[in-house]
Amino acid sequence: MRRLISISLLTFFITSFSSALAEPHLHGARTHTHPFPAQGVRHKHGAGAIGHYPAGITAPTKQASLQTKQPPLQQRQRATPKSGNATSELQKAYQRKDYKSVFRIASGFAKRGNPTAEYIMGELYLYGLGQKKNPKLAFNYFKKSADKKHPGAQHLLASLYETGTGTRKNPTKAISYYKLAAAQGVPDSLVRLGVLYENGKGVKKNIPTAMRYYEQAANKGMTEVQLMMGERYLKGVDVKKNPKKAFQFFNKASQTGDKKADYWIGFLHANGIGTKKNSKLAVKYMLKAAKRNDPDAQFFMGGSYLNGIGVKKNYKQAIDWYKKAANKNLADAQHILGIIYLQGVGTNKNYKTAFSWFNKAAKKGLAESQLYLGDLYVDGLGVTKSHKQALKWYKKAANKNISEAQYSVGAMYANGFGTTKNFKEAKKWFQKAAKQKNPKAINALAVLKKNGL
Repeated sequence: MRRLISISLLTFFITSFSSALAEPHLHGARTHTHPFPAQGVRHKHGAGAIGHYPAGITAPTKQASLQTKQPPLQQRQRATPKSGNATSELQKAYQRKDYKSVFRIASGFAKRGNPTAEYIMGELYLYGLGQKKNPKLAFNYFKKSADKKHPGAQHLLASLYETGTGTRKNPTKAISYYKLAAAQGVPDSLVRLGVLYENGKGVKKNIPTAMRYYEQAANKGMTEVQLMMGERYLKGVDVKKNPKKAFQFFNKASQTGDKKADYWIGFLHANGIGTKKNSKLAVKYMLKAAKRNDPDAQFFMGGSYLNGIGVKKNYKQAIDWYKKAANKNLADAQHILGIIYLQGVGTNKNYKTAFSWFNKAAKKGLAESQLYLGDLYVDGLGVTKSHKQALKWYKKAANKNISEAQYSVGAMYANGFGTTKNFKEAKKWFQKAAKQKNPKAINALAVLKKNGL
């Protein structure tokens, strides 16, 4: 953890040995000494550059996965029966969303056994377009069309069997029809087969088979699946870790203009994962995602401008990008803004503003912001001094195994700040911090031992 500013917070007042532990530090602009000063305001992010992720895979994204619950059935572009003016009239009716006319025209073709018309009738009844919703009739039309090898009907029929819509649930038939549609190249069916095999629904669980179906769907241009496969290959989730393959999947998704794909391509270029490290290319892709309001990319751009990585250092731009991400409730960005205003990096020091940003991040559970908040309450910087509030926030961070917070909780008990003086409790917290090699805690324990406490 890199020390960014030295702000003393606590005194451990035991007359007989206070001078032995005195350590010079700053409160604002005042130099003085305290025994047992708690850790100063500091922050760790990556390899030392504020706001940049390290070479490890630690970006704030959810684990790559698709919904295991069947998503709502969606309308798709559909082929229409070929019959001169009738086809043209049907297409125009679709364009103006005149579903009653669509129903009238399609029903005529469906009566003559046209599979595309039967498929259209199924959708109209399923979604209640131009007619009252009737899942059973939708099922009947899809069944007729599917048995004539219409791929869209096969997929939707499988969906009805899977969900029990318009018919009884039948996982076996659902799998069967999904496979028929998948064999004809329906990407949605490939995805559903992947989900079902991954979760063992209606079929024996088989992760390799699930991955094969997902990969086929990704190769057919399904952006969501490309992103998922990219993350899985990057992190080694259910597949052997393969950064180069991850880059390939993210690159495919990026070509569709997906902002999260641009973020990942930027991330990989920034860290040299699956491709050559290239800070300028990283910024190029991150900027595309940031301009489309991706908060993670906006956070990255803040770090790029703050540290001059891939772009010329520009504190104003850094603060602007951090604010965009922070205003989308990204706790990391709120934390960095707290540090910026606390230190006066590229702007005037403003303890109240610093406190405000740390407070937002701390309330979201960010341990390091909770630690800083305790510091500010002890020193009364940007907020009314309150040892009781300081102890509250130190404890939150300490319970997340932050050694500096554990030390500070111990010092609060040793001093009786915000609580009753309790050396037994102080020792307990010092021991927790000492286990993590915290030098101040190790020293504190030695002092307690020397004084028979």
